[in-house]
Amino acid sequence: MENFDDKLLAEYMDGFWGYGAENAEYWFVGMEEGGGDSFDEINRRIYHWEKRGRNALEDIYGYHVDINITKWFQNKAPLQPTWNWLIRVLLSFKGVIHEKENVRTYQIEQLGRSNGEVCLLELLPLPSPTTSHWLYNEHSNIPVLKSREIYTQKIGVKRVGKITQLIIKHQPKFVMFYGIGYLDWWRRIVNIKLTPKTLQNKSAYFGRLDNTVIVISQHPVATGVSLDYFHEIGKTLIEI
Repeated sequence: MENFDDKLLAEYMDGFWGYGAENAEYWFVGMEEGGGDSFDEINRRIYHWEKRGRNALEDIYGYHVDINITKWFQNKAPLQPTWNWLIRVLLSFKGVIHEKENVRTYQIEQLGRSNGEVCLLELLPLPSPTTSHWLYNEHSNIPVLKSREIYTQKIGVKRVGKITQLIIKHQPKFVMFYGIGYLDWWRRIVNIKLTPKTLQNKSAYFGRLDNTVIVISQHPVATGVSLDYFHEIGKTLIEI
């Protein structure tokens, strides 16, 4: 069985945070990136992260071209299940018509670019297609990767403070944390009073951290969450 280069994998876990630019005006923070279905794909991600300069934040297009995942950026690309809804929040916030073609164009041309207006961060650095999927223990001897539970606690705690520091330093217009199931983690990061709101029969939480509006939302792929829920979040962000 093939194994990762554990030294490089550990450095990737310490050094990779997501896509876009730190000085972007709009931030979206998730628990972890999708993908990582196989050893080969993960190894390819790590290899190209090193080859491209070990960047904390990657250009989403350039990086995905290098790892040979290009379908989200081609002409008439399908809407990526998570990015689709995040883009709709942003377009609603900006007062832009959020028709499907506008969303598609934004995904292809603007989302997560190194010189763009959106930063996509992840609390946990390693990609995984589902929370029940865990292959890292099969291909690595790093103790923290023995189980998903150990990894989540050890690495999550380590990265919480860094995300807090980045928000305070750069003060984006808003930061949206998505995934109500991870509410306790998001609370640790922002450490502010949050006001619950019900939008389209689903919960969301809003507050302010200095000059930055904070929202904690349902995950875009959560069961029963509607398109209108995310449009309402964008509109509500204007009012906070």
